[in-house]
Parts: sequence; C-alpha cells; structure tokens
Amino acid sequence: NSRLRSKGRNDIPMSRFRPNIVVKGLREAFGEDYWKAIQIGGDNGTILHIVKGCPRCKQSCTDQETGERFAEPLETLKEFRALNEKSCEDVYFAQNVVLQPGSAQGEISVG
Repeated sequence: NSRLRSKGRNDIPMSRFRPNIVVKGLREAFGEDYWKAIQIGGDNGTILHIVKGCPRCKQSCTDQETGERFAEPLETLKEFRALNEKSCEDVYFAQNVVLQPGSAQGEISVG
C-alpha cells in the first residue's frame, strides 16, 4: 500500500488477495520469497512447504463490495514483482504451500 499511496492511489485491503494464512511481523517485505517451509503451532505443529510464488490475476483488481474493476494492484505490482514486464499474467505476490504429510496435528486457527 505504501507504493500505491506514493502514486496518490488508495490502499487496497488484504482481502482482495484472498489469503488463507497471513504472517505478520516480518522484518522485510516479501521475506517469504526466501522461505523453504513454515511450521505453525510450535515444535509439533503443522509444517507447510513453500512450493512456488502465487501468480496474480485480475481478481485482485475487483472491489469485492461493488464489483468494480481497477488497474490496481496489478499495475503497481508489475513494476517490481513481474517475471515478464509485458504481461500482468506474470505478476507474483505471496506463496503457495503444500502440507508435509503426517505433520498436521490439529487445526490451524486464528489467534
């Protein structure tokens, strides 16, 4: 959102990206790009392996309350998160993960 604000544009809520798990408190933006795995719930918690970046589509450009579509956030993400500068299809934000078999000892929940 800071990049959007620097362009005089409005913030975009996190819900537009439809996250399943959100990690707070990273020292650096996009630090998850360098992770191999994440464990949630302590020493016996669920282990998720990072498998690839998450490609973003026009869905993140749709206001979920009004249905109105915008160029953002893909326009700004394309400036620094694109694999191919000519295509919004190649904009990556967040990570896809898979569950390590046998590691799920319960539920992942808020809190």
